[in-house]
Amino acid sequence: MKLWSKESLILGGLYGILETPLSFLGMEKITDILFLLFIALIFLLCLGKTPKFLSELIRKYPRISYYLTAIGWVPYFLMVAVAIILGIGFLLGSLEHLQENVLYGTVYLGLGLALLSLIVAFIKNKH
Repeated sequence: MKLWSKESLILGGLYGILETPLSFLGMEKITDILFLLFIALIFLLCLGKTPKFLSELIRKYPRISYYLTAIGWVPYFLMVAVAIILGIGFLLGSLEHLQENVLYGTVYLGLGLALLSLIVAFIKNKH
């Protein structure tokens, strides 16, 4: 699998679309299960196996796939950013204070980045 393959970006887009409303509604158990499923599917893609539903989504819905690809990088970016910030907080010894602020900050950062990506994709698609 290439690092930024279309399938991995669409998977990131699907995860972002499904996870965001559930996290705002306070459904932590469902978002935890969704996250584990996302990680398992990423490992499957790393092994070179594309899940059938991703292939069908790309084939049947190219326009939706285009927009999911546009926002698909956001969940990966947020996971890396949270890991780095919490790692720095752990090293500095201020992990308790950072956890709550990082959680809320990443949710709003993710929404902003996804909105910005969708606007750019919409403008590029028009031209």
